[in-house]
Amino acid sequence: MASVRPTPARREGDSVVLTDAQFEALRNLARKKAGDVVGWIAISEARALTELGFAARNRSGWEITDAGLSLLAHSEPRAAPDDTVVRFPSAPPS
Repeated sequence: MASVRPTPARREGDSVVLTDAQFEALRNLARKKAGDVVGWIAISEARALTELGFAARNRSGWEITDAGLSLLAHSEPRAAPDDTVVRFPSAPPS
């Protein structure tokens, strides 16, 4: 059985091309920074984003950098696949 490796982000001229999974991980990190509860970020995508300067690792996990936020702000919108957005039920009011 052949192993499946994610396609790494690549540079085309002056631009960076992210895979759909890397772009979705970047969006998840932006939602996390905004205070939303997000699911797990895949390590392979987070590492690729870190190598490009779009994410950073700290003691509390992965976080988006200013460069990552800028990339999202200047990228063409992509539809989020339904199966990658994890909704957690909110806690009942106490």
